[in-house]
This record gives sequence, C-alpha cells and structure tokens, in this order.
Amino acid sequence: MPNRAIEFHDSTFDSLERDGANVTLRFSEAYIHESNGEPGMAAGSGWVQEVRIHIGGASLSGEIPELPCDLWDGNIRLGGDLFQMVPIPLDYKGTVEINLEQNGKIRVVGTSLRLELIGEPKYVEEFPGHR
Repeated sequence: MPNRAIEFHDSTFDSLERDGANVTLRFSEAYIHESNGEPGMAAGSGWVQEVRIHIGGASLSGEIPELPCDLWDGNIRLGGDLFQMVPIPLDYKGTVEINLEQNGKIRVVGTSLRLELIGEPKYVEEFPGHR
C-alpha cells in the first residue's frame, strides 16, 4: 500500500469546533500526497478528501480571519518531532501542536490527536517528485 500524508498548503480549511477541552479541525478538501516513497518528495499522485482532525486537551491561540479558506502553509509537531505533512493514518497520544497559516495563524496545542478520513478520495494530479 502506498504511503500517504496531508499537506496543509492547498488544503481547504472549513471550520473549527470546540467541545469542552476538545477541538476538531474540519477540512472539506485536504490535499493528500500518495507515493511508494516519501509523500511530498517522491513521485506519486495528489488527491483531495474530507478530513477531520480531533485534538484532545486542546488550547487554541491565533486567528484566521475568514472560513472557509485555502491554507498557505502549516505543520504539526508530535512530541519532539516536527512534520511538514501529516502522516496517514494517525492516532497519537502525547504532546501535539498544529500550526495553520493563511491571512493569519492558528495554533492548537493538545494532549492527543486522531485523524478521521471522511468519504472517498478524489484524484487531482500526478506529482513528479522533488528528487
């Protein structure tokens, strides 16, 4: 099975929902790289799919002025490891930090993260790779 990861750049961020200490980030079209090598680096294909990222024990700072929006950039930190792309699948317990950037920035810090894929992915393009 190919390796898959979400790139925040070019993903459509739709909403942020709070439920007590939990936050859900909803993406109507998360841009997903799929490759037999390293997603986003090795040649492969690009897809979009609806995604929800659930963060437990979350605190929130910053602001993105208007939703929905296409993100310019973002990253995720799991414990001490920084990722420019979100690995799929992902269910993580430990310190989590998500940074999203558009015409403003949102930072979510929490104690757990669960990635939920919704529906079927839609093919967008072939990706030639960076190497």
